[in-house]
Amino acid sequence: MSKNSIGLAFVTLLTAGMAFAQNAARTPSRAVEPHVVRLEKGYVCGWCGGAGYRTTITTVGPHYVVEELADAEDPKENPNRREKQTITRQQWETLVRSIDAKALREVPQDGTCRPCIDRPDAWVVVEYSDGSKIPVNYPPGSEPAAVKALKIPGIPIVFFSHSQHPRR
Repeated sequence: MSKNSIGLAFVTLLTAGMAFAQNAARTPSRAVEPHVVRLEKGYVCGWCGGAGYRTTITTVGPHYVVEELADAEDPKENPNRREKQTITRQQWETLVRSIDAKALREVPQDGTCRPCIDRPDAWVVVEYSDGSKIPVNYPPGSEPAAVKALKIPGIPIVFFSHSQHPRR
């Protein structure tokens, strides 16, 4: 082995060792905290009868809010409705600040399926960027304080008389 090849091998090992030492000495970067990407709030009245919609769902993302009305007894008279509207960054940030994840997780869950036995149900689901969710179910009219505190931007759904319905 020549002096040049020994020197080259030494320099290569020294460079590789320094690179390894630098990587080992780096402090691990902080993991990015999961952030809220979506919130859904809903209501279903089970198999309730009468005029009107059985299901109402509000979905909010960083740039939009969607209101959905579905499951009317007479879908020809009251077809499913879906209205989408943009929201401001301030509205989204206000909503995110109003979410108390700890309080939502502490809401007692009875594990029953109220709609399965023809009873109304309400829920809130907070979804995070890592795929985790905080689901909360509660009887309508008994909103837990953590749910009441949510600052969900609403949008009006304009109802037309049936003869003026835009889908006809």
